[in-house]
Amino acid sequence: MKKILILLITLTCFGITGKAQDYHLSQYDMSPLYLNPALTGRYLGDQMDFRITGNYRTQWQKLQGKPYSTVATAFDMPYKKWGFGAYLIDNIAGTGNYSTLNFVTSGAYQITQDAENTHHLTAGLQLGIMQKSMNKNDLLFESQYTNSNGLDPEITSGELFSKQNLLRFDANVGIFYKYRNSNKKANPYAGFSVYHITMPDESFTAQKSRTPMRFNVNIGCNLHVNAQVLLIPTVLYMNQRQAQEINMGLKSYYTFKDSPYNMLLGLNYRWQDAFVLQLGVKEGNNEFRLSYDIVTSYLKNYSGSRGGFEMGVIYTGMGK
Repeated sequence: MKKILILLITLTCFGITGKAQDYHLSQYDMSPLYLNPALTGRYLGDQMDFRITGNYRTQWQKLQGKPYSTVATAFDMPYKKWGFGAYLIDNIAGTGNYSTLNFVTSGAYQITQDAENTHHLTAGLQLGIMQKSMNKNDLLFESQYTNSNGLDPEITSGELFSKQNLLRFDANVGIFYKYRNSNKKANPYAGFSVYHITMPDESFTAQKSRTPMRFNVNIGCNLHVNAQVLLIPTVLYMNQRQAQEINMGLKSYYTFKDSPYNMLLGLNYRWQDAFVLQLGVKEGNNEFRLSYDIVTSYLKNYSGSRGGFEMGVIYTGMGK
């Protein structure tokens, strides 16, 4: 029981310790602006006038009774060789109600301009704000644990907070390349991005604590097996201070004959963390997807292998 209580304390207070990491999405490709600024309004050969994305994730409900939740939405559009957009993402950490809200404006520029339109190299920049808040009365600390009564909120924690709400400037950069040739069966792509390049102070106390930069490297390849089957192997590597994540996966799209719809089946493995099962449907550039994480790490001892449920949607529009 004590181990479970300490785990809850750790999860609740993780963002306040000065070693916080960004929240992740299992369907990271369903939130392209959160993956790489260079993807803003640059659709790499696809024809769209605008794109709207939405994401919802919930996890760890069994541990605390109130899940950790992530809600994100974004809009972007192209203009000549430029792309413009913005995204909003809000994360709330369980019963502690530790909230991280990011609102970011995003822009990208297409560097390449080859006659065959096969090479797509873009660079992007994001500027925005990061707002963090918490209510110290909702938090419990290890110093409030007793062998007789467990966690006792009546015991003084000894923690001193100079503020419970902060607003900081934030910035991100990225570059992305994709080879797209309809005459080739394999169309590879790769991207690199850095988030929080300003390393804003995220501390609620008098002692400064800089938000660590998050480095993303993602690679993949569209493999056109035949007219009906598309396979996309992917790898995502993220590093933020002492934390790293490796996500390897395979998505398969099957196009029904005489139908505009594609069915998606996907399987990812987040190294030493979870298997991610994905199911979705796609029509043109519009897509709806569900996923579920099956925990494989030591946390399965507390969560019963139940991880996160996630839903993602991409809606696109075409002008006349």
